Amino acid sequence: MEKGDGVSSETFRTLRFVFIICFVSALLLSTLASALKEPQEKAKELDRNVQMLRAAQILSYGDFFQIRNGTSYKPARFDRGILVPTDHPQKPTQDEIFAVYQARIKPYLVNSESNLISFEEAKINYIEYLQANQKTGYAHLPLKLIYQILPNTKTPEKPEGYAIPINGFGLWDAIYGYLAIESDGDTVIGATWYQQAETAGLGADISLPSWQKQFRGKLIFQPPSSGSTDFQTAPLGITVVKGQVSQVLAGSPKTKSAVDGISGASLTGQGVTDAYADCLSPYRPFLIRLSKGASSG
Repeated sequence: MEKGDGVSSETFRTLRFVFIICFVSALLLSTLASALKEPQEKAKELDRNVQMLRAAQILSYGDFFQIRNGTSYKPARFDRGILVPTDHPQKPTQDEIFAVYQARIKPYLVNSESNLISFEEAKINYIEYLQANQKTGYAHLPLKLIYQILPNTKTPEKPEGYAIPINGFGLWDAIYGYLAIESDGDTVIGATWYQQAETAGLGADISLPSWQKQFRGKLIFQPPSSGSTDFQTAPLGITVVKGQVSQVLAGSPKTKSAVDGISGASLTGQGVTDAYADCLSPYRPFLIRLSKGASSG
């Protein structure tokens, strides 16, 4: 009997020790996860900001600030709230990226009448809106997300363009990016893909600057073979061709709305094409309004 009591006591001490180890480990893991969550979220926000600024051509693909100089861009640095030209560009700090993003990029919503309304006017919390819809996208919501790209002034007024979130599916998983468009509602300023899980060296190349650079100056409303573009009926989007645009679409006006594909990644390219068509289509009435405003102005 005493021997049995000894075994029972020993088992109890072992179980208690295991329980304490498990409890302490769980507590440490929970504490560590909480401590890492904020830096991880800030890193994600920083990456999204960088991708947005790249699409808007405020940040170059070499990660330097830049300002528009006619049809080209000049290196710039952050100085007291705005960007100023410089001959010695340096990569901006995280604080500078956040500051420029806050000054130049403003989120809005497009309603069913194709009017811009602020999140405050809609009585919607911006962060909660993003968290609720970031996986499935914003294009097919009653209130669609869009960003104004403001000029490089301390008191910006008229936007110089707009950025639209793009999402779709590549070969393996969802892909997310931004497409920035001039205030004429048609001409592309720039494009980025900030989240993808495509094959390295193939489909993953959609995130490379060397591929993204070719979007600059493309038209999202495909022009016809003759005459002016009918914005009501023209195909809307950017086509990723299989091969090189100059060879596949030689002499065709479709070249203005197409980019070179990536060798060995035709399915990813089709996914990008479909994503642009799917996400831009719901914005057509708003884009038409922009084009009319640009032509009348």
